Amino acid sequence: NPEGYRIYALGEWGEVGGLVLTNWETENVSQSLDDYDAVYIGQDFGYNHADAILTLGFKDGDIYVLDEIYEREKDTQELIAIARERGLSKRRVMYCDSAEPDRIKTWRKAGYLARAVKKEQGCVRAQIDYLKSRKIIVHPSCENTIAELQQWRWKQDDKSGEYLDQPLEVNDDAMAALRYGIEGMRKARELRTITGLMI
Repeated sequence: NPEGYRIYALGEWGEVGGLVLTNWETENVSQSLDDYDAVYIGQDFGYNHADAILTLGFKDGDIYVLDEIYEREKDTQELIAIARERGLSKRRVMYCDSAEPDRIKTWRKAGYLARAVKKEQGCVRAQIDYLKSRKIIVHPSCENTIAELQQWRWKQDDKSGEYLDQPLEVNDDAMAALRYGIEGMRKARELRTITGLMI
């Protein structure tokens, strides 16, 4: 995305209309999980399109994308081997696409705290609203996440050209993993709101 490169890499002015998220930046932050208030993992399953696994840290209201695994044409056992080699934490909850329970079961058998994300009506928009309400800091090593953030856009009406409240489902594997990975914090916030502990 040349426009995204000019704006985010070179710092030039440019058109960001239609981008889903603009509240992010890259920074060489700590990758030690102990430095964060909470850590969750998000995984979007894939094969021909990428299987994306993001490790997310949460601190002082901000979201940190600390690490990514982004692989194509790998089966679940191959991905688990890569995760072990990369030191993916087995002590942090991993939120996964609920459409593939067999793959979740395989990850659980391998010792990971994998669980399905509950896909409720309007959950994608609620996840995006949560992401937009926070500052997102991405470690520079997460190159695929950065590339997706630079091009993740809202759909446009063919006739009017107006943006719709629905993101394009193209090259959004890391974005799906990002949406899943925030569920632990987002749902906790919802619970606090409902019980009156947060306004």
